[in-house]
Amino acid sequence: MMTTPSAHARLAAATSLLSVAIVFLMAFAAGAATPQYSHVSQFISELGARGAAWEWRVRLLGFLPAGVLLMAFCGLAYRALPRSPGLTFALSGLALYAAGYLVAAGFPCDPGCRPPQPSGSQVIHNLGGLVGYVLAPAFLLAFARAARSWPGAGHLVVAGYGASALALIGLLTLSPDSPVVGLSQRLLEASVLGWAALCGVYIARSRPIA
Repeated sequence: MMTTPSAHARLAAATSLLSVAIVFLMAFAAGAATPQYSHVSQFISELGARGAAWEWRVRLLGFLPAGVLLMAFCGLAYRALPRSPGLTFALSGLALYAAGYLVAAGFPCDPGCRPPQPSGSQVIHNLGGLVGYVLAPAFLLAFARAARSWPGAGHLVVAGYGASALALIGLLTLSPDSPVVGLSQRLLEASVLGWAALCGVYIARSRPIA
């Protein structure tokens, strides 16, 4: 029998779901408004690059709130879920992933995001995003393993293993020279954000946060 979710549990679901919605709506809206933009071959960050038509909207209404909300979810999830070293590692990795959005908001990439001589902002932008991307397969795997001890979380175990595998595929094919680098990045993003959304819903439906 499900317990009535507390305000904190509902907030955990809201922060995870809103972060997902903001990232995807931002990417599709800005992409549709940018002439000749390709979701297949271009990075999401190109929509918020210096001088891009939607630069400030993408940075301040997309990357910034997405990062803040995902960070908030990490704190709520840590309070809600059974504590374990695996969970701590997983949420720390997810928090670093969320920090990548905040870095992208403050340090846009150069036009095209593939300059032969990158600016300081481009270098910081790349490092901020790369940390979360590199850790994504590992922290999603840690989430899946931790979820094995959570009541009624069998679907999260399966989803976590699947998301970890998909994130690894996205990471290994995330080459700036690839003609499908946009798809690789979106596969990685969808793996992380999709699992966070499922986890947020699980928290809201399972039991109140003490």
